[in-house]
Amino acid sequence: EDTLNPVLDDGSSNAISLHQPFKYFGRTYNQIFVNNNGHLTFTEPLYSYNPILKSERDLIAPLWTDLDNRRGGTISYREDTSNAVLAQVTAAVNQYFPNIPFAATSAFVATWNRVPFYNGGGVVTFQVVLAYNFQRSFILINYGNIPATTQNWLAGYITEDSVHSYTIPVTKAPELSSSSNINVNGQWSFNVDGSPKLPTRFIDLEEANIVKYIADNRSSEAIKLQQPFKYFGRIYNQIFVNNNGFLTFTEPLSAYNPILDSARDIIAPLWTHLDNRRSGTISYREETSNAVLAQVTAAIKQYFPNIPFAATSAFVATWDSVPYYNGGGVVTFQVVLAYNVHRSFILINYGDVAETGQP
Repeated sequence: EDTLNPVLDDGSSNAISLHQPFKYFGRTYNQIFVNNNGHLTFTEPLYSYNPILKSERDLIAPLWTDLDNRRGGTISYREDTSNAVLAQVTAAVNQYFPNIPFAATSAFVATWNRVPFYNGGGVVTFQVVLAYNFQRSFILINYGNIPATTQNWLAGYITEDSVHSYTIPVTKAPELSSSSNINVNGQWSFNVDGSPKLPTRFIDLEEANIVKYIADNRSSEAIKLQQPFKYFGRIYNQIFVNNNGFLTFTEPLSAYNPILDSARDIIAPLWTHLDNRRSGTISYREETSNAVLAQVTAAIKQYFPNIPFAATSAFVATWDSVPYYNGGGVVTFQVVLAYNVHRSFILINYGDVAETGQP
């Protein structure tokens, strides 16, 4: 069932927590805002009714203009994971992008139904659907009746750095109802994950498990290791991936201030206060595929040529574009435990790590 937006001039929904994160041109968001004036934002609501192409924020604008739901119409939204809707949006994406393998695991749907222009010159009906899984993201925009208007308007999408911004190339608003980039009148579709590959030295796992606790100072559940990991004479059969940038073995640890003498075994690629509620993903996987084992074995042989070693398991944990708690930038890094029953190695890969004043 759809949730209705507040009836308010230049209003917005509250922050809507997404059950599954949405990847947008390399950035990953766990929340979204449906703004009354015809656009979606991710980090905060936007009340502006005058469209700005360089808005310095990530924004999806099926029709950004001054709308007034006080005079009529409804603005509603839902995140849908029902089999029927996922099958419908998957079929649409597969039809429009036949060369991109895709199966939706979530769909976020926002609908403006007969909402009047602020100046009173008619009502508009349109819908935007975010169809996505953990790797791929698509936008489907459906236009109903869009009357002519003298108001400023813009349709398309914008990125915070303006690198991937796109404006639907029509000169009059009513043309949105009859134009298309997929040969279906009134429908537009875009692939927007735009995710740059992790740095080449990183292990890129398509089927990694996402840490489900999108919360401050949380951790994964206990992860049972298929093969035990030897750590300075102690052997562990489980591991925890803690959101604040470290691994533990016996229990999760919520501390965000790093402690050198913590009286426990810890592997800390970057122990600091991180906040995956705002964006980014934290993921992990124990990997025993031949390709990954060959990759980590080759790395160990290169770095430790005098130690005979062949990996039989690799545990990979990745923090991808996760913000600092204080908001001062994002970090990307990865830790790999490469091991067999006799030997254990840690490989740490750093991508972009922003400067911070945090401990």
